[in-house]
Amino acid sequence: MNAQESKSSSELDGFIVIDKPKGPTSHQVDYWVRQILGMERVGHIGTLDPGVTGVLVMALGKATKLIDIAHEQKKEYVCVMRLYGDVTDENLREAFHEYEGEIYQIPPMRAAVARTLRKRTIHKLEILEISSRLVLFRVVCDSGTYIRTLCTDLGYTLGVGAQMAELRRTRTGVFQESDLVTLQDVADAKKLSDSGSPEKLAQLIFSMDYLFREYPKIIVKKSSLANISRGSDLYPGGIRAIIGTPSKGERVAVISENNELVGTGIMLVNFDEIRDLKVVDFDRVLLENPGQMKQKTKEARKEVKPKPQVTKFGHHERRDRPQYQRQKEGQRSGGKDVRRREFRGQKKRR
Repeated sequence: MNAQESKSSSELDGFIVIDKPKGPTSHQVDYWVRQILGMERVGHIGTLDPGVTGVLVMALGKATKLIDIAHEQKKEYVCVMRLYGDVTDENLREAFHEYEGEIYQIPPMRAAVARTLRKRTIHKLEILEISSRLVLFRVVCDSGTYIRTLCTDLGYTLGVGAQMAELRRTRTGVFQESDLVTLQDVADAKKLSDSGSPEKLAQLIFSMDYLFREYPKIIVKKSSLANISRGSDLYPGGIRAIIGTPSKGERVAVISENNELVGTGIMLVNFDEIRDLKVVDFDRVLLENPGQMKQKTKEARKEVKPKPQVTKFGHHERRDRPQYQRQKEGQRSGGKDVRRREFRGQKKRR
C-alpha cells in the first residue's frame, strides 16, 4: 500500500478503499466517511446499489478532482446469476462467449441515469461454478456496465430467463479487494490520530499518484511549476524526463521532481515527436496558485486582536455603582455634602 505522510484531517488528500456492506447506499457511505474524518470534500468512485457489496473507493480532499478519471478505469465483479430454467453447460458457455467484447445495453429502470442505448466492452467473462440453476461468474468490464442488465440479457439469449442474485465488486482500476478496510477501521484509525498517533490513519490512505501507477508519466522541472499553477500548459522546456511511451491523445500524469502529482492532461504529440510546440494540454491541475498560497499564509499568520470590552450597565445596575450611591446621598441631603455641613457647624460653635 502506498500511503502518504501523516497529516491533519483537513489536509488528507488521497483514496481509501472501503468494503461497502449490504444495505446502505454509496452516498450514505460518503456521509459516514465525511463524519468520521471531519472532512468536507469526500466522494466515491463508481456507485454501488444498496444490495451490492465490495470495493468502494473514496476520494478525499484534492483527490475528489480525480474522480472522473478514476471512473474511466475498468471494474471487476463476481456475480451469482439465477436461471429460471434448465440449460446445458455447453449452451451456457456458448452464451457467455457471445457476450465477450463490445455489447449494447439500456440501463435498468431503477438506474439514476438516462435510459439510452450505450456501448460497453466486456473484457473477460468467466464461469467459475455451476450449481443447478445458479451460475457463479467473474466479469471484467468498462465502467458504466450494468451487471444486472447483463444477467437479464444472458437469460434472453438462453431462452429461459435469468436474474442477478448476488453481486460483489472486487476491483476498481488499480484498487483491489486486498486493499479493503471497513468503516470501523477508519473510525479506529481516526481516534488514534486524534490522540497523537496518526501513523495508522496514514497507512489506510493511498496517495493521489497511486491512481496513475500504470499511466505514462512526465517529470517536470521545478522552475515550471509556478507557470503551470497559473494555467499554463506544458512545453518542452519544462520537461525533465518522460516515463513510458505516451502517444498523441493519451492521458498522462504530470509529476514534480519531488514525486508529487502536479496534474493530468492529454498528449498533443507522440513522445518521439516532441519539438517546440505544446506537449500536454492539462485537464486537471492540483497545484495552488502562488498568489493564493501567499494569501492563505498571510491569513494564517494574521493575529486577531481582541477588541476592548466595553461594559454597559443597565438601568438597575447603575444604581449599584459607587458614584451613583454618593449622588443619591447628596440628593437626600438637599444637594449638599453632609460632611461639609457638620464641619461648618463645629466652626461656628467655636
